[in-house]
Amino acid sequence: MIKDNMTPFQFRVSFSDAGVERVQYTDDRRFYERLAATHGHITGLSVEPLVLTAEQETRLAEIASASLSCHDASIYVRFGTTESEDTGFFNAAKLLDYRRSMVEPLVRAQRKAAERQGVTLNGVRYAGDPGNRQALQEAILAADDGQLTVFAAWKDSDNQFHQDHPVSDVKDALRAIGQRRSALIALEALYVGQIVDEQIDIHDLDWSTEYD
Repeated sequence: MIKDNMTPFQFRVSFSDAGVERVQYTDDRRFYERLAATHGHITGLSVEPLVLTAEQETRLAEIASASLSCHDASIYVRFGTTESEDTGFFNAAKLLDYRRSMVEPLVRAQRKAAERQGVTLNGVRYAGDPGNRQALQEAILAADDGQLTVFAAWKDSDNQFHQDHPVSDVKDALRAIGQRRSALIALEALYVGQIVDEQIDIHDLDWSTEYD
């Protein structure tokens, strides 16, 4: 966010990197535009002018003459603390907000990956990604409108076809996907707090639920 000369970068860049939401600051927007064009795992690129809030402007003025690294200066302007403890601007409580901001995108990406697996009901898998949840809702709506009790042909999330597939199974699956997703979101909140408090390692997260 802040350069070596204690001035802000021009742009705030946000994108998804293989499912992980990231934010960067730059004066060279074309670098990230080329990056997104070249690498398929970079998606959802958004480049906006960086505009500091009034509070961030005040913080930047406070450190204008301080000998801070651009890393510590950036954290201070965003969160009101430096990461280094010997700067005179360190605030242990506010540092937790910074750590949380670093951890949350990584844990969220793991949760979404676990969510995509969905549920298996009567030997048929129903994926839990947003697109499939929408497709299930649309199929159920169409079945209800047509007063159907079975789908003549159903393609599951493993690309297997089933004849005369019960509509009730699809409804039960969608309900179970929602329950499993709620459980995963609860685990996400729990794990973010535990990682920030250094109680657990981000590589040791267990995403199993009672709905698997």
